[in-house]
Amino acid sequence: MPQLRRAKRVDEREFWLSSLDDLDEELRAGDLEPEDHEVLARSYTRKAAQVLRGNDDVEASDELEPPIVEQWARKRRNGFWVLGFLVFGVVAGVFLANAVGSRHSGDTITGNDAVTSVPGLLNNAEESFAQGSYAEAIAIYDRVLERSPAHPTALAYKGWLLSLEGQEAKALDVLADAVAAAPSYPDARAFRAIVLFRTGDCAGAAVHLRAFDEADPPDFLVELLVVQGLRTRIARCRILQAADDPFVSLSDLGLTVNDAVAGALIVFDPTDPAGGSPVLALRVLQAVLDEQPNNAAALTFSGVILVQTGLEEQITEGIRRINLAVEAAPNYPQARLWRAWVFIGLDQMEQARSDLEHLMTLNPSAEITRLVNELQARLG
Repeated sequence: MPQLRRAKRVDEREFWLSSLDDLDEELRAGDLEPEDHEVLARSYTRKAAQVLRGNDDVEASDELEPPIVEQWARKRRNGFWVLGFLVFGVVAGVFLANAVGSRHSGDTITGNDAVTSVPGLLNNAEESFAQGSYAEAIAIYDRVLERSPAHPTALAYKGWLLSLEGQEAKALDVLADAVAAAPSYPDARAFRAIVLFRTGDCAGAAVHLRAFDEADPPDFLVELLVVQGLRTRIARCRILQAADDPFVSLSDLGLTVNDAVAGALIVFDPTDPAGGSPVLALRVLQAVLDEQPNNAAALTFSGVILVQTGLEEQITEGIRRINLAVEAAPNYPQARLWRAWVFIGLDQMEQARSDLEHLMTLNPSAEITRLVNELQARLG
């Protein structure tokens, strides 16, 4: 089995390396922003190395920006999102390889047993899945379910394959059975969240995404959901659906803190204040602050929205919030960036210069560096 596990790690590594090539092509075609390419390329390279050496540990210092900022940067590329569902379907086969290799590590697969035992059948289904033979893989999962009707892996991946075949109603039923059989099985939660989102049930998708987070999911699956933009898409959809509702807390929205902030920044982008819904975004950010009063992202962006109103009382409160964000997280790049923007508006150039100089010591992303350069040009 060591050779099989290593082969699976190599397959995962090849996926990430192939994905790097895809990123380069998207960048050349203009379908991906340079800053997005930088974030994703660094993440893919790190993942390829980690998978091959069997190490999923990620040092926090390796991250270019907090996850919220990465999600915000990626939210603009709809074409990449459509491609993402196709990629997700292929990569799920890799997940299955890991599931079969780890959840049934005590079983052996030899001789005729390889085509009659549950682990042997799952291995065959994995191969069919990887080759794109979805109907064949579904038939094999049915054989597993004849022997073990509540087998969570068979249910989850049969449901996912049904969704890829366009049978979303059947997929949801099967995925519901998978969740009922194993409520803490992250693959089932992820697949059901995706299918619910695709069928317009953002509230249901948010529930399963939250359960996914609580199920100790593998880093590989967590990374993929972020890369595909699923989290921010669900958050945006949920926020817009609740726009006319009197929601007052994150539990009303069914969103985590990070997802709520990321969703708010899609609903209203402070770098493009002419569009979006600042009032709705502010309501969401206030719900975050009610739960986490020192959340630096919520303090920063709610403060920016208030300053952008141009009303004296709102400006005062906005500045207060941005200052609190810097105090709560002195090395949070967005807080330093937007406080410098405020200082320039107040003609306090030395304070602005100090924030920007500190910001540049934090290894900021290409997008933030670009914004820093624009602000520095205004300093004279």
